Amino acid sequence: MKRFFARLYPRSLTAQLVCLLLGAVILTHVVLAVLLAEERHDAVLSERRGGALARVAAISRILSTTAPENWRDVLRVAESPMNRFRLIEAPDLPPDDDSEVTRLLSTRLNEALDNPKMAARVVLLSESDCRKERDDDDDDDDDKGKRKDKDRRLEQDRDKRSYHGRGGKRFFGDIKCDGPAVMAVSVPIFDNRAGIAPDGDGAMPVVWLDARINGFTPPPWLAMQSLARVVLSALLIGIIAFFVARRVTRPWKVLAAAADRIGRGDFPEPVPEKGPLEIARAARAFNRMSARLKRFVSDRTRMLAAISHDLRTPITSLRLRAEFVDDEENRRKIIETLNEMEQMVEAAMTFAREETANEETRRIDIVALVEATCADLEETGHPVTFVSAIDHLTYACRPLSIKRALGNLLGNGLAYGEHVTVSVKRADDGGLWIDVCDDGPGIPVESRDKVFEPFFRLEESRNQGTGGIGLGLSIARTAIRGHGGEIYLDDAPQGGLAARIYLPAPVGV
Repeated sequence: MKRFFARLYPRSLTAQLVCLLLGAVILTHVVLAVLLAEERHDAVLSERRGGALARVAAISRILSTTAPENWRDVLRVAESPMNRFRLIEAPDLPPDDDSEVTRLLSTRLNEALDNPKMAARVVLLSESDCRKERDDDDDDDDDKGKRKDKDRRLEQDRDKRSYHGRGGKRFFGDIKCDGPAVMAVSVPIFDNRAGIAPDGDGAMPVVWLDARINGFTPPPWLAMQSLARVVLSALLIGIIAFFVARRVTRPWKVLAAAADRIGRGDFPEPVPEKGPLEIARAARAFNRMSARLKRFVSDRTRMLAAISHDLRTPITSLRLRAEFVDDEENRRKIIETLNEMEQMVEAAMTFAREETANEETRRIDIVALVEATCADLEETGHPVTFVSAIDHLTYACRPLSIKRALGNLLGNGLAYGEHVTVSVKRADDGGLWIDVCDDGPGIPVESRDKVFEPFFRLEESRNQGTGGIGLGLSIARTAIRGHGGEIYLDDAPQGGLAARIYLPAPVGV
């Protein structure tokens, strides 16, 4: 599981910056939603209750100016699945909890009615009150005969008593019992058809309007509008952050590619010193380091070439003097030593010349290069077999340097073995493996690091009479390391030595 989440974590700086900004935006919206959820709930609930009370006040005014025989039609039009109305002779509300909310709602309703006696009341029903009223409705529905007789009697006494019952319909209807969301309202209805409002002293209401109003469930914590705002803001900020982050990280990519090329022995042009202040300073320091490193390598190589060239004169002088040595045995040994010294100097000069050649890096088919190197040896009668797991691979390198290193390894294998096998395959990280395996005596494990030292020759397991001055493996490793790779020595499957060349995937060219 940990590895799975590690794979999901963005690796690039651009992706991390974008995710950071998007996470900050989403977290900000979530925190604000949590902080404002209660205020939003109260505001929406208060607005809905105010609208419901205004609706009840409007209905009561209509009833007070309408003939009693039309009241039933008015209530039928005003009712809805979440609003139920009835007219009764006396208020029929559950006991008031005398809370601040109910007092505020009652005052608000009476002010809307302009009722000086504050007779209208609002009660928030509890779940038990809500359930009890529904049970009463069910009992009334079961007693259909009595209800029909009562409705018929009320219909006959309509003008006399100015009273309307529920007309055979269940009063509670589809209203849900969800606690304080149900609001019970009782409003007195006065007869104002003459256009004269009661003075409030001795006037009595003709009838009472009893209402049950639902639909005050809290608003959803995450509304679609809020979600749409979060998505839209995250999308816009993500697009802006992507371009800004890419602009900021582009100089880092150029700097990384240049550093990789220097690590491969290829000194590119100075990187642009632009971008944010920190990146510009890093680019400036990198350019100075690159220039100093290039001068150091160049001076060291020229010094090596100069020393090697200057040694040729005293070696030639010593060779001439050796001819005048009378002792034949001593003269022969001196000349052999001078020949060996001359070979070493010549190899050092060759190495220096090749280093100062400054071969350019270019893209080639490295599989074809290895195959061609093996084919050249096969044509001269050397037993070399080439095997490749891939057909083609374009790789940025210095071809002559790679070919020289491969040639030294092949020559070393052919010198101490009877057959050499070369194989090419991809590495797991996108790089390349080139294996050169021979069937010779091999190299002891404790001596495998020493054979890369210049002028080192393994005398115990390698025949000194085969020639060589001990620079082949050193030059090969220098060339491969110049490409950011490495050479590893291991046991070959057929019992000899396996020289494994690893070349990493290039970052840039």
